Amino acid sequence: MSEAANYSSRFQDPASVEAYESKEYGADSYASWIWEWQRPVLQQVIRDFRRTQKTPVRLLDFACGTGRVLASVEGLVEAAEGVDVSENMIALARAKCPKSRLKVGDILSQPRLLENGYALITAFRFLLNVEPAMRRRVLGKLREVVREPDGLLLVNVHGNSRSLRHPAMVWRRWREAARPTGALLQEISPTETKALLEASGFQIVRQFGFGLLPPTLYRTPLRRWAAATDKLCAGDNFWRNCSIDLMFVCRPAGSD
Repeated sequence: MSEAANYSSRFQDPASVEAYESKEYGADSYASWIWEWQRPVLQQVIRDFRRTQKTPVRLLDFACGTGRVLASVEGLVEAAEGVDVSENMIALARAKCPKSRLKVGDILSQPRLLENGYALITAFRFLLNVEPAMRRRVLGKLREVVREPDGLLLVNVHGNSRSLRHPAMVWRRWREAARPTGALLQEISPTETKALLEASGFQIVRQFGFGLLPPTLYRTPLRRWAAATDKLCAGDNFWRNCSIDLMFVCRPAGSD
């Protein structure tokens, strides 16, 4: 099985890709609100990193999808690449990311897709879209190609099992067992994510959290209030371990 069997099969259908683009990240969707707060934080982390570098910075956006993340960061570095298993996703990314080199394939079965010495690697909305057994294999591969000793991995988890989203996921998994739809309903806690990253050769140097309130509120007239509250609580603060969407800044283990 490839490292992203669920992900790749889900997005073989162009209609699924279009739904992801227009609904998952449509106007006023929960994911679009999260990204509104997450994007400037990600960009600032990269800007701060870039200022410390004396040589050109090369970035890899792994599982780049339709290019949402890559389009926001490709202008901050000297060279950017994106790789994804879905040709349909890459087709949309090409229109958004004119400065980036884009590739289609599975990095485990096609290791030549990657080069060595990436100063920055981003991997967003990936860990929960693949089977748990595949996560460490993929992270291990990324560990092999991140630059030593100062490279960064920026990875997110869009379903924290210690957040207020969890009860809804329990109910949805119960409903899915009775009436399967193929929905991806995986979660992982901050502690489990830290253990996974450490086992894969990374150490977390910073953590951010985005979104405390249940996503269902964003489908009600209370969404503006929910968004204002979540915006206030977003970032590297007391609430980060309770947030639904987590972003981790990691270095290769053993680096200073």
